[in-house]
Amino acid sequence: MTTANNPNNNLSPWKPGQSGNPTGRPRGTRDLAGYVLETTDAGRELIDALLCIARGAVPN
Repeated sequence: MTTANNPNNNLSPWKPGQSGNPTGRPRGTRDLAGYVLETTDAGRELIDALLCIARGAVPN
């Protein structure tokens, strides 16, 4: 591919110490771990399901 047709020509690397996402995470977004803990009784449902699988039973 020639350099004239390369779509990455207009991109420049970040300067040392510069963030790739300077504004950070958008407000109102939730982290995955918090969501899982909130929706699975602090993870107890997941632990019970994993124990069933380890014992050879199919969780319901």
